[in-house]
Amino acid sequence: MRDVVKALDQLDLIWYLTGSEALAAYGTPRQTLDIDLVVDATIESLGELAHALEGDHYFAEPLHLGSRWMASLVDRTGGGKVDLIVRDADPWGLEAIERRRRWEHPAWGSVWVSSLEDLILAKLEWSEGSSELQLRDCEMLLRMNAAQVDRGYLAKWAHALGVDHLLRALSEDVTDAS
Repeated sequence: MRDVVKALDQLDLIWYLTGSEALAAYGTPRQTLDIDLVVDATIESLGELAHALEGDHYFAEPLHLGSRWMASLVDRTGGGKVDLIVRDADPWGLEAIERRRRWEHPAWGSVWVSSLEDLILAKLEWSEGSSELQLRDCEMLLRMNAAQVDRGYLAKWAHALGVDHLLRALSEDVTDAS
């Protein structure tokens, strides 16, 4: 991961950690087999990243999945995988980049991480309500960080992303369990 972050920074690409690895920044760690990074990049700059890491990483070409582009880097020596999610060129994607924050990761040092609210929104959008695991992650994030959550921001973007019904249901579950 450190070499990927170093290459991203050397190419002046804006990025942040999201997904399951980002959960640890908010007190709910859960390990998975890959690392998810949102990257403000073009297909061309992803190619430059692949070139910068080509000796030690296999690069899976970008795929258009739904409304976004994704690519992967697989470490040839350790087998670790980094999924690169190209930031959506929409108002929420831009605001999520602006709201990222620094976090001291226990293994990688200082990294950029998704804001709490944007992590919840991304998990709700990604799961479309069909992944119990993603919904449970969101419930735990809301429960453990209730005092810090910007509920106005969450409501605004949940509505815009079409996941407000999921957020309402989760909020009710968290309130009922309190």
